[in-house]
Amino acid sequence: MEMDKPIRCAIIGQHPMRFPWGFDEEDESCGKMKMELAQQIMVLRQNGVSQFLVACDCGVGLYAAEIVNGLRATTDHDLMLICYTPHEEQATKWAPYLRERYFDMLTACTYLSAVCEAGAPGAQLQAYKKIIDLADVVLCVYDTDIPATGSAEDRALAYAEGQHKSLVLLHPTELTTKQISAAHDAR
Repeated sequence: MEMDKPIRCAIIGQHPMRFPWGFDEEDESCGKMKMELAQQIMVLRQNGVSQFLVACDCGVGLYAAEIVNGLRATTDHDLMLICYTPHEEQATKWAPYLRERYFDMLTACTYLSAVCEAGAPGAQLQAYKKIIDLADVVLCVYDTDIPATGSAEDRALAYAEGQHKSLVLLHPTELTTKQISAAHDAR
């Protein structure tokens, strides 16, 4: 039996409204970003990551979880998807098509836990912090050229940097990646 500690990757990203296509997943640029996200997940898997963690947000977290669940169902049964929702009622106000995908993702995941009680202030940020704390590396879909607004996603990236996590930054429109090792203290 293998006693090695599993390598974990947290996946976070800016809110869909920060991307040029917003929630329009039919947009060609969104499709290209999702393909690159899938590529990065597969590269991380080839480099030994066996557990992917998401905070179950309606953008990058959902896209990544669907990709990981797809890999788990078809080719990689040892892969794990670990979901930390901000709270149990997270998706109640989401559009029906997103809510359905959200519950499908949760049903198929390896492990599920809620981080906060419903209505807790900053619950999404707490969920991001939980997965970042558990991760060895953080894959973040993020345009660093857009000024931060103090959103949970902006604060989560700053938190990951402050925790000196190894980062893989995927630019959502240029589709370039930038690797920042854990030993790197500043940009």
